[in-house]
Amino acid sequence: MKLNRRQLIAAAGAAAAVGAPAGAAQQAAGTTGSRVPVVDIHTHMYTRRWLDALKASGDADTVVVPGNPESISYRGVNYAVLAANMFDWQERIARMDEAGVDIAVISLTAPNVYWGTVKQGAEAARIVNDEYAEAQARWPGRIRWFASLPWEDADLAITELHRAIEAGAVGVCMLTNSKGQALVDPKFAPVWAEIDRIDVPVFIHPTTPFVDGFGLGEYGMANTIGFTTDTTTCFAKFLLSGFFEKYPRVRPIASHGGGTLPFLAGRFDRMWEISTARRDIGRPPSSYLRRIYFDSIVYDQRTLEYLVATVGADRVLFGSDYPFRLGDMKGILGRVNALPPEERDAVRGLNAIRELKLQPA
Repeated sequence: MKLNRRQLIAAAGAAAAVGAPAGAAQQAAGTTGSRVPVVDIHTHMYTRRWLDALKASGDADTVVVPGNPESISYRGVNYAVLAANMFDWQERIARMDEAGVDIAVISLTAPNVYWGTVKQGAEAARIVNDEYAEAQARWPGRIRWFASLPWEDADLAITELHRAIEAGAVGVCMLTNSKGQALVDPKFAPVWAEIDRIDVPVFIHPTTPFVDGFGLGEYGMANTIGFTTDTTTCFAKFLLSGFFEKYPRVRPIASHGGGTLPFLAGRFDRMWEISTARRDIGRPPSSYLRRIYFDSIVYDQRTLEYLVATVGADRVLFGSDYPFRLGDMKGILGRVNALPPEERDAVRGLNAIRELKLQPA
């Protein structure tokens, strides 16, 4: 789908207002012919105070494993090696400059704050949101952030939502489930209703995959298959349950190109056609795809082109997955830059500037 002229003009004006820093912007412009700022909406940081809180939580499932470096284990499976760059903001800025990335929208990846007691989770959310706000204050032209919320308690989550937005958050980060509970569970309805009311985007990252019994504990399959399957399942429930009709202004962002969702859209539609005994939506599931935003982390040019062709160039946002080993700022941005100019500029930054309502620092 091509962007219309009005969309391009409006987004370009917003991009000019953001005023990307000269170093990264000039490098990007020199290699692509585009002066649109590069906005990375899928990129993470852990923080030391958050890590200390996790260690002190006593959670039986999510534990910090001693070592050099330390790692995080979930139900006995180590899934995150805590490398030094995951805590180093100066290193982050240097890598952004090197790759030509202007603005990073930081989020707290799994296990986020979904461990320990509700009270511990709420305190962890306050800790990490405060530290992200401090980073934005230190690098106002380079850092924005998504807020973490203690979803297990609606009142606490809504209170932290407003506190975080006031502190500078441009949206919310959520995992694909909360301790195994689907995001369409009625217990989360008050939080979704408030997000819908205030109209902020929600970046949704896969949580730690349940690898028990599925043979995903080897060859990195907990990541390659587990993460993408978790994302697909989460967003399929959004499509099929009437979620988008109930919350007409909620704008979710799906990680890793939406998992397999864009490629299974036809299969979902066919199942909806023949399952007349149980339908919670009045039209085919694929008709709701344009209510979803997708990041560009697919690691293959033809796959990226298929994603853009399927969901529309105005629904795809640049993401790098830095600072994890699978992350690739330069490579993913190179594939985005190889798209036709209008699509390239939309994905590089115009979509993020519009949807996250980014303002000059």
